[in-house]
Amino acid sequence: MNTTAITNARIYYRNQVVAAEILIEGGKIAKVAKQVSGEQTIDAGGQLVLPGAIDVHVHFRDLGEAYKEDWYTGSCAAAAGGVTTVVDQPNTQPPVTDQKSYARKQAAARKSLIDYGINAAIDKLDRLEELWHLGVIAFGEIFMQEKAEADLYEALQIIERIGATFCIHAEKCVDRVPNEMAGLRTILDLNKEIGAKLHVNHVSTEAGLNLLAASGQDVTCEVTPHHLFLSLADTARLGPFSIMNPPLRSQNDVQGLWSNLDHIDMIASDHAPHSIADKKKPSPPPGVPGVQTLLPLLLSKLDQIGIGQLVRLTCQAPAARFNLRTKGTLAEGFDADLTFIDLKNKKPITARRLKGKSHWTPFEGLEAIFPSLTMVRGEVVFSEGTVLMKNRWGKQVLGGGKT
Repeated sequence: MNTTAITNARIYYRNQVVAAEILIEGGKIAKVAKQVSGEQTIDAGGQLVLPGAIDVHVHFRDLGEAYKEDWYTGSCAAAAGGVTTVVDQPNTQPPVTDQKSYARKQAAARKSLIDYGINAAIDKLDRLEELWHLGVIAFGEIFMQEKAEADLYEALQIIERIGATFCIHAEKCVDRVPNEMAGLRTILDLNKEIGAKLHVNHVSTEAGLNLLAASGQDVTCEVTPHHLFLSLADTARLGPFSIMNPPLRSQNDVQGLWSNLDHIDMIASDHAPHSIADKKKPSPPPGVPGVQTLLPLLLSKLDQIGIGQLVRLTCQAPAARFNLRTKGTLAEGFDADLTFIDLKNKKPITARRLKGKSHWTPFEGLEAIFPSLTMVRGEVVFSEGTVLMKNRWGKQVLGGGKT
């Protein structure tokens, strides 16, 4: 079995950054020590080596919307941004609602360069247990505005019984306007007696974080980079390219999120690509591309976030919540999903740097630190701006119902 030694590295290991080397064997981290040797060697050149990021909220489109993104282009963008595992949401065309549509999503996802999990919808309540045992990671993103409360309640009961996680887009219309707090209160009330595991997608306000923290329920949440790095002040500049759900918030809300990082469980991109032509339509669809810029944006703010907090938010907590047992940690026995980072190489984000199909980004001009190299299960898939593998290296990570 071939072995690879990563030498001359600074790594995040056992909650601190240390000078060490990594031995990779069979796609796994076999040893971390002061010195290792392998059949081949990759000299990290003193760079920081972190576990690859896990983005638990992407929409890689494909199937009926392949012109917006497909699994190969989306995974190339992820690899170029240091993301080594994604969890794809079920609202594709067709949505993932039963065994047949799940199989279609699996077939499309085999183009992926990186590892991936697949979520399922709750459209067919009688199929949830079947989908869980087929290997879905979780249920959702469930759009609260599209579901009756009775269906949400029944889905919560089923999901609690089988031990899965219920992922909610918690916006509820109040006077015809989507309201995050109203949505959060509703789902917490519905779940109060059931006790299902909840995950709240893209919380965008400090008040929302505080409500979840005080709920006493088994609930986690994610925050997106666009709610951390953009605000209402950017809407005039971005025009239709600023339209997203939840919408951009005030600068006070942005500061409130940064001030409450301890209440945030993870950061996920909500990568929702649309073509430039679609965004310029009279009624542009909501959503922005973001999987490639997720980690680079956060790396540019290490003075605020810290390496330990960064690894918790983008690696450890996502793996723990969604039972990605071999992911998220740089340690012996875990998958050799690694990203190499030169912290001095800070550059402005430009659309031409991005690997996805959108060819635009709301973060144009913001400073970021892009990885120089990304490995998935010990294989170099991206290096110095170039994707090194055509496709099909990615492997599906199965959910708790399968494993």
